[in-house]
Amino acid sequence: MARSSKRRKQLRESAKARTVRRGTGVNWSPAWKTEWDALAPEQRLLNSCGLALVVGTMLLHGLGGVVYGQLALFLFEGFEDLPGWVAVWGAASVWCLAAAWATYLAGRHLPSWGPLRCARWRLRAYLAAGALAGISLLLWLLSTPGMWGSLGIWPGLAPRSEWLLAPLPWVWPWVLPVAGDGLQAWWLGTAALGVALGLWFFGAGKRPRAGLACIGVALLAIGLWALGGAAYHYVAGRGLAGVVEEVAALNLQSHPGQRNADTFLWLLSAWFLLALGALLMAGALHIPSAALQRSQQNLPR
Repeated sequence: MARSSKRRKQLRESAKARTVRRGTGVNWSPAWKTEWDALAPEQRLLNSCGLALVVGTMLLHGLGGVVYGQLALFLFEGFEDLPGWVAVWGAASVWCLAAAWATYLAGRHLPSWGPLRCARWRLRAYLAAGALAGISLLLWLLSTPGMWGSLGIWPGLAPRSEWLLAPLPWVWPWVLPVAGDGLQAWWLGTAALGVALGLWFFGAGKRPRAGLACIGVALLAIGLWALGGAAYHYVAGRGLAGVVEEVAALNLQSHPGQRNADTFLWLLSAWFLLALGALLMAGALHIPSAALQRSQQNLPR
């Protein structure tokens, strides 16, 4: 009995000593925190802006699914449309995933959020996102015709609403020329050339700032191409500017949520690509070359 009591006392003292070391001298920061501290201030700012852009885009994407009753997600064989109530569960999964990634921003810029608290909330968000994704996938399979098709009937909160499409309802006359047939090849060609030059500058050229600028130009070109597609998608269903597509007009009348969701996906993709391209261009202008080269050397080979 005496030996057992002595052993328990030693275990308690050992646990207390570990607690004291944890609070005072030991660095419990995760590996990503150490890598974050090694970045230049300009890299930290642009990295956080890029992550905030991704999180915001995911939140808007899920919101579009709830408003229009249709959510486009990349599944087994490409993009699939989750209809009706299935889109609501899918949007909830996307929001939880966005919340998980937002904990990285909280850990970086909110001192009150320690690494352990961020990791705990991140794990909960990932588990919720996975559970909701599984539910939405099951409901999507059940919503096929002949099974439980009523799941896909819900039209959304406001299928005819256009506030998520802003500013297309007001600026489409100025944006529509971007969708001209003569410019499509230029946008895609510029994007391909920018990616090729960017990879060359990052690799053989050893000029990361130039590579960053080329990738930024490529993203801006693809973003303008997507913006033109959004404008054309918008006017085609409404018979504006002499652009009339009977199938698009009928689809807008009979399934307004589906048509508006497709237009919103074009527009959201355009905003994301344009903003990301602008961030890369800003990085090429302001991040020191030495910092970019250090980051490039630290990448896994």
